[in-house]
Amino acid sequence: MAHESPKRIRNVALVGHRGSGKTSVNEALLFTAGAINRLGSVADGTTVSDSASDEKAREMSISGSFSSFRWEDRKINLVDTPGDPSFVADALAALRVCEGAVFVVNGVMGVEVTTSRLWERAEELGLARIVFVNMLDRERADFFATLEQLQGQLSGRCIAVQIPIGHEHELTGVVDLLHVRAWLSPEGERETKPAEIPSDIAAQAEEYRVKLVEAVVETDEAIMERYLADEEIPGDELASALKNAVVAGELFPVACGVATKNLGTTGLLDLLVEGVPSPAKKPLDAGVDGDDISAFVFKTVADPFAGRINVFRVLAGTINSDSTLVNHRTRGKERVGQLLTLQGKEHEQAQEFTAGDIGAASKLKETVTGDLLLA
Repeated sequence: MAHESPKRIRNVALVGHRGSGKTSVNEALLFTAGAINRLGSVADGTTVSDSASDEKAREMSISGSFSSFRWEDRKINLVDTPGDPSFVADALAALRVCEGAVFVVNGVMGVEVTTSRLWERAEELGLARIVFVNMLDRERADFFATLEQLQGQLSGRCIAVQIPIGHEHELTGVVDLLHVRAWLSPEGERETKPAEIPSDIAAQAEEYRVKLVEAVVETDEAIMERYLADEEIPGDELASALKNAVVAGELFPVACGVATKNLGTTGLLDLLVEGVPSPAKKPLDAGVDGDDISAFVFKTVADPFAGRINVFRVLAGTINSDSTLVNHRTRGKERVGQLLTLQGKEHEQAQEFTAGDIGAASKLKETVTGDLLLA
């Protein structure tokens, strides 16, 4: 496995209220990126995350689940977190080790209590945030009412980068406002190529594109001057300015779709790659001076075969499978035997993890969640 540059890593937490469809979004992202070859369903208990028997029985996440995959030559580490208030600690822990978060919002229910709580936490941590309004094919789902709620309750800087084509059970696709194109619902297959925007929605798409362009140019003085002089700003320049605004936390793009039908996933993946900063841009500080290698353990998973697995974020240096580290809390030495890459309940052996990456190790003697490993 090649040495992963921190510039090419994206660490993303999937967060939101219970029942917003985070696990289905997780599944759709993995499927579209080619990490899995079929779209599992929460109802059938076949998803990559929510693999534990009690999660299948309740059809909800109880514990954070990890997966990683590649998109546009980036490595994306995705943490699917529980949205139920009883298990919110896992979501808070995930936000600590990620540079960005996707807030999944139920298009029928809109902004709910866990959404607001986690948004405040992400605000404190200065994270890049993307919103995905899900379940737009359900009865009473309303993207525009939800967008207003997001702007009123979370931030006035939530800005639509996509709008739906049709609504409720007549939803047929989404419009990508930035690149002026449409994605039609693949009905659970992989999204193919974008299409022309249907003529009956063209005027509405133009109205929302103007709002997006105005929000983006406000964050970039050079483009602003040209825009005010009535110059047409090319899409790639707008995309670049939007990316900078998202990284800086000045704008929060709102995308939409239906995860169970795999609609809107390609656009969401592109937003992750473009809008979430890499660990190279926003390194986490261990708070300990002078250590060449450091890793923060933010989650412990009990595995029926591998025993206790510690999941960590590498803060500095490179950890490989024969590293010896010191546990900052116990002062004891920990020999890293087996390094693992997690994919839901599956895991495969890894050779090393570099700064900014998220990895796992099994059979560490004394290490628990919250520990710092140093060398």
